[in-house]
Parts: sequence; C-alpha cells; structure tokens
Amino acid sequence: MSQGKIWIVGAGPGASDLLTIRALRALESADVILTDALITDDVRSLFPEKSIVIEVGKRSGDGINPMERQQNIHNQMMMYYSLAYQVVRLKSGDPMVYGRGVEEIRFLLESDVEYELIPGISAGMAAANEFWVPLTERGKSSGIHFHSAIKVGGKKSDLDGIVKEIENNDTVVIYMGLERLSEMAFELNQKLSKETNINVISKVSYTDSDILSGNTKFFSKIDPSDLPASPAVIILGNHTKVPGKRTSRRTDKKSIKSRVRKLLAQPFLNLF
Repeated sequence: MSQGKIWIVGAGPGASDLLTIRALRALESADVILTDALITDDVRSLFPEKSIVIEVGKRSGDGINPMERQQNIHNQMMMYYSLAYQVVRLKSGDPMVYGRGVEEIRFLLESDVEYELIPGISAGMAAANEFWVPLTERGKSSGIHFHSAIKVGGKKSDLDGIVKEIENNDTVVIYMGLERLSEMAFELNQKLSKETNINVISKVSYTDSDILSGNTKFFSKIDPSDLPASPAVIILGNHTKVPGKRTSRRTDKKSIKSRVRKLLAQPFLNLF
C-alpha cells in the first residue's frame, strides 16, 4: 500500500508564477488540497483535475471559532493521510508569517506523520519588490520588523514599540492593518519626532495591484474610501520612499503595435 504524505505549502502573494518550483511539484502530486480563502484563481488554475479541493480558510464574519476551525483542519489532514493520500495544506503567503503554520507543524510532529514545509513569498517582501520600496538600505536602515495590526483576541496592536523601531530608522511592515490605518497614522504622527513615509500596497502581484504613498500626516486625514482595496500591506519608515517614478506595467496593446511598426521602419532593419 502506498504511503501518504502531508505538505504545508506557501502559495505566495497571489500570482502563480511566484510559486516556488517545489510548491508547484507538491501541488501537481496532490490528491487532496486544503486551501485558504485568499488563494487566487491564478494559483487555483494549477490544481490537478483529479484532486479533491476543500475550502478551510477564514472568511470575515463567518462566526466559526478559530480553535474549532484549526482542529477541523488537523482532523482532515490526518483522515486523508491515513487513506494514503498526498495532502497539500495550501496557505497564502508564507506558512510561518501570520499563517498558523507553526500550529500545524506542532500537530504533525505530535502525530508522527511524514510531512514537509515549503516556504512561500510573504506579501510584505513581494510588495517591496513589486513597487521598489526599500526595506533596508546601506548606511540608513538595517532592521525590518513585521507586525499584525490585530493581536490575539482581537486587541489592537500597541504602537509604542513601532514608534521606537521607526525612530531607530528601522523599517516596519504591518499586515492586516488597512482598517486601522488612519487611526494608526494619526497616533504615529503625534508620537514620532518627524513625519514618516507610509506605503500602502494593495493586491500584491495581482493584475490590479496598486500603491499609495504619503506620510503619517497624509494618512491620518485620508478618507477611507480613498484607500486602496484589500488585501493590503503597509510599509513605513524614514527610508522607505520609492527611489524613482514608476510607470504602469500594463501597456496598451495599441501602443505596443505602434512601437513595433516604428521599429520595423528603422533603416537598420533593411540590412536583413
């Protein structure tokens, strides 16, 4: 009888071509995929037709107790593993960055089963690269701090520690903070010694990804309707300004055809 296996896989920020090769191979071998809610259609298009796809992710306002949800995920992993299935637990971003990956690893260690953890690109790292936001810079910023705007039990994150990190010229990346952004920006603007740059990056790696940049004063007064769409990450610090003007990566097809025609008209091409 064949042996089952469990993979805990990071799907990255959304684009399927940002999956690691190892993650793609795990998906291709999957009999069962337990998937988060934020997994994009782009990544889902890679699911094998033969695989059983089970939605286990959190939905806002679904009323399900987090502990009960997690236990249900553990139970399903073990059930399909015991049937000798190849099981992929697919998580958005990286499993060990706000992904409850450590809870599932502890459970699998206690259960003495064969498993593998495959990292994914976390949204904060992907956002910085997609929109050229420096997380570190030689001689200016050497530290990066990851925060969740919401702590255990739904409590708001204390900003005193973030203030110290920014004053130390470190970079701060905040997850799940869009709803609290104007409130946080107002408090930071009061506590920091100077106005600090903030970048809000929306839908990282999606075709409609976007960035809105300003300082703490700007975001403390912004209307919520003017903020980019969720999901979004927030990158802030004294040295997080984009180094140059970014042009749109989505070029009009007519513009491309026009450029090709002009290129073909160049005299040097007549040599061929």
